[in-house]
Amino acid sequence: MSRFKNSFAVILGLISIGIVIGVVLTANFNIDSKTIAADSGKIYSDSATESGAQQNITATNYNPNKMFVDIVKKVRPTIVSIYTTKNVKVPQNPFFYFFKDFRNLPNDQFHQPQQEMKQKGLGSGIIISKDGYILTNYHVVGDVDELKVKLIDGAEYKAKLIGADASTEVALIKIDAKNLPVAILGNSENLQIGEWVIAIGNPLELTSTVTAGIVSALHRDINIIRSHGNVNSIENFIQTDAAINPGNSGGALVNLKGQVIGINTAIATSTNYYMGYGFAVPINIAKSVVDDIIKYGEVRRGYLGVYIAPVDPVTAKGVKLKKPQGVFITSVLDGGAAQEAGIKEGDVILKVNGKEVNHPNELQAKIGSHNPGDKVTLQIWRNGKTKEITVTLKENKKQAGKLSKSGKKGEQKSIADLGMKIKDLNAREQGIYEVDHGVLVLAVSDDSPAAHTRISQGDVIVELNDKEVESVSDFKDKINSFKKGAVVKLKIRSKQGNEFFDRLVFMEIPD
Repeated sequence: MSRFKNSFAVILGLISIGIVIGVVLTANFNIDSKTIAADSGKIYSDSATESGAQQNITATNYNPNKMFVDIVKKVRPTIVSIYTTKNVKVPQNPFFYFFKDFRNLPNDQFHQPQQEMKQKGLGSGIIISKDGYILTNYHVVGDVDELKVKLIDGAEYKAKLIGADASTEVALIKIDAKNLPVAILGNSENLQIGEWVIAIGNPLELTSTVTAGIVSALHRDINIIRSHGNVNSIENFIQTDAAINPGNSGGALVNLKGQVIGINTAIATSTNYYMGYGFAVPINIAKSVVDDIIKYGEVRRGYLGVYIAPVDPVTAKGVKLKKPQGVFITSVLDGGAAQEAGIKEGDVILKVNGKEVNHPNELQAKIGSHNPGDKVTLQIWRNGKTKEITVTLKENKKQAGKLSKSGKKGEQKSIADLGMKIKDLNAREQGIYEVDHGVLVLAVSDDSPAAHTRISQGDVIVELNDKEVESVSDFKDKINSFKKGAVVKLKIRSKQGNEFFDRLVFMEIPD
């Protein structure tokens, strides 16, 4: 019976209309049960003076009602419906496995017949050029067999995928058309919390729906792109309380100048429908992706070559900042752009090209908007002083680690004050982690100093205050030499995917 339940659950998962998760992407999908037998590279307008583009809405004679109406009149015709089709195979009979289990027959004595079906999706898009380039979300068009676009006047076109970037949820498609209405793309860098915004799209198959709200927050990392397996994701979303539902994906988030400042992408929900907050990709990220696709045929993103973390109060105390600010560099990769520019682990990045950064995803977004070879100026906090360093960005490349030597005797010890259990590394573990010293973290207690410091099971502590940790006893002796309330610096060797990297963290010795 349990096998029937598991198999039936898999089948239902294939034919259901939505999966409820904490934060969901907002494309709308369903299954149809029918069996299937340029020089600069800039194609969009971010200036209202371009011929054929709508003029920015101004509030010379302030009339909120008229202002909203005028914006919608100008922008609404630039928003399209995107219909997608993907061919999928599903079992013909959902109850087949019940009979199979009931008869208690071996797996290879039955072959489950399948039928090919159409999985249909609905999303939105933003016309950004008069000759048919349309901006939308990656999850709307990234893995489909057919694309169709419907304009506000009912005209329909076949569309083709020009390029897509899973790490930012941005995609570019094109239809063969002329003299289309064009949306003006604004500057999301200037966006402020509290600004009025309008969301326009096609939620729940309700074509050309308009909702309004405010910018509720900026620089949100909601872990939705990363949770789909993209470790290089840039999650730097605009949060809004303008109502967004499935089908809104790829539609426009518009400011009161009539400029598109975001691409509506996801909602926070436990029901798969609107419960208060939606999230949009900042338009500056989208413009960078579009520029690369048109110019290079792919996204070419610059990398610093660092691992980073937030600056919490303990880290701020450890690096002698008056308050938590900036982004903490936990590790610098060998041969990367940051190392070649003289950036060191333990530095704090305060600004990029004169603009403050206070969240890791905010730094990723600013750096990711540049190409390899671009120069960026970073303001760094180091040893109680600020300094400026110019970095020439590189492409992302894998880094090599250290070679290992001999092992330790294998002592284990729980350090209750810190909330973790550690052990000496044996020779095999030293080979795996590519280190010749350090202690392995076996367990970390919830809500402990170790957990707050982002130490995890499987990490190796290799240094304490720039001194190598030789063994469990050595680590314990070093910790005991500090007074309660002191902040210590730890170098941690961690694993991400198949690669190891070193990072710095600060831990406060508990009272």
